[in-house]
Amino acid sequence: MCNFCKVTIHQGLRSAQDHDVVSIEDMIKSSPMSQESEENQFVKGKLFKSSIKILQTLKRNVFDIAINKDGEILMKEFDVNTIQIISHVGEVKTVLDTTPMILLAIHVNKDNEVTIGLREQGPPFPVQDFSVRQVIIFNSDYERKFTLEFDKKGNKLFSYALHIRTDSKNVVYVVDCLDRQKNGRIVAVDRNSRIKFTYDGQTNLVTFKPHAITVTRSDNIVVADYSNDALHVINSNGHLLGLQFICIDLGITEPYSLCFDTEGYLLIGCGKAKHENYGKIHVAKITDSLM
Repeated sequence: MCNFCKVTIHQGLRSAQDHDVVSIEDMIKSSPMSQESEENQFVKGKLFKSSIKILQTLKRNVFDIAINKDGEILMKEFDVNTIQIISHVGEVKTVLDTTPMILLAIHVNKDNEVTIGLREQGPPFPVQDFSVRQVIIFNSDYERKFTLEFDKKGNKLFSYALHIRTDSKNVVYVVDCLDRQKNGRIVAVDRNSRIKFTYDGQTNLVTFKPHAITVTRSDNIVVADYSNDALHVINSNGHLLGLQFICIDLGITEPYSLCFDTEGYLLIGCGKAKHENYGKIHVAKITDSLM
């Protein structure tokens, strides 16, 4: 992460010392596929201080990925309703087919259970009474364990499960897209379909378009707000702990993805900014009080 990134979310987000901004160009230049196509591709790499070592590439139009306890990568492609596993040696096999339902997000929790988002065929919006919008939890053998669809009053829990994460208690957090403009909210729900909270952003913001989510070791939730180029940090009760406008403060724009690495650094994957040819991965450190 660049040295400029030393401002905070209420003293929350700090520069990762000796870490830099890593351009996706670094990944493409070192990829054996770099001269073949500019199409989307899956890239597996090892992150160093200011570069990425490419370990594996696949020409796939990936929508979402997850990693299981065996270190295998689960992958869902655009317009494909299957979960595929990429083995350590690069073999790809299908482990779950949701047809005729449309597969959305995928996630693997701490118990190696696989959680997915589903919807019916047809246009995603507006959501109708007959629409089927589900989050389903499978065991590691892909046997269905729980289906989350309605609350105790019979209301739909979700409109469009764009991304899914879980915490240490296996509470499910869903980035729920509400319309074609990608306005959304965060829905926190337990396995008994009880809503813990919904988070709709802040009243002083005109829009809230969450696009990515990750969970800290103390079960705080970090949300990337694409429309405001901001990070929201909320606790497990849905209360805001910190809000940082990363474009204004840090020069980070178009946050598409979030995760924590094994050392506790926050990785912020971003799209191409204006007049740029490649996206970036920003490496940041959140203060211990928010972790």
